[in-house]
Amino acid sequence: MYVNAYFTSSTIVMNDTSAHDIYIIVDVIRATTSMPVMFDRGAARVLAADSIEQAREGARLVPDRLLCGERNVQRIPGFDYGNSPVQFSQLDLNGRELIMTTTNGTRAFYACPEQAPRLAGSFYNAKAVTSYALELARTRQCDIHIVCAGESDYFGLDDAVCAGFLALELQRQQADIQLWDSTNAAVALYEAFKPPKVLDFCNAARAVVEGGLPDDPPFCMRSSVSSSVPVVVGRESETGLLVIEKAR
Repeated sequence: MYVNAYFTSSTIVMNDTSAHDIYIIVDVIRATTSMPVMFDRGAARVLAADSIEQAREGARLVPDRLLCGERNVQRIPGFDYGNSPVQFSQLDLNGRELIMTTTNGTRAFYACPEQAPRLAGSFYNAKAVTSYALELARTRQCDIHIVCAGESDYFGLDDAVCAGFLALELQRQQADIQLWDSTNAAVALYEAFKPPKVLDFCNAARAVVEGGLPDDPPFCMRSSVSSSVPVVVGRESETGLLVIEKAR
């Protein structure tokens, strides 16, 4: 079994076996940290939208859904919430469906092969998401890809550092797992910029702090707090939204 890392979603290589593999999407500041928090707070489903317009249409068709999302850190006008894991951690979301669209994270889910298992990974659910990915990979006899959302399709240090941490967690759970060169590079970045040090060097953390949410980046550095593993289970036919549920 091999583990590969993509530092941006646009570099994903599609081939005959790619849809059989497992994909862990990482947008650590903040989408893939917010998602497990949502499920921890009782959310029934998260529906990932590729655009603001798609998100609004999904909410129009099902009025009880909560609209959540941001562009360039700021909550989208007219949406119920932004993309703050700290804020979500304080909400009662029991039984609610949330539509989510973000600058980088939700887009990365759409970049992966349509039929492939896609999981939301972060420091926050690291142990749970790697354990689940390994279980799937053993059953399917396939490889695991860690996909960094990055910053507007550019390299993002925070996501790369988290990818390295997840790779080490995979190796901790299965010692004979093999890392591709890209994954070894992510591990090296993790060793050089272990949290919270990475926050002093990444644009994502700086932008969120300057956007008025200074508590979010430190929250996103907390490791293996959540046992929730968000997984794409399909696409809603009426809206095209990706349906994400908590793995059982």
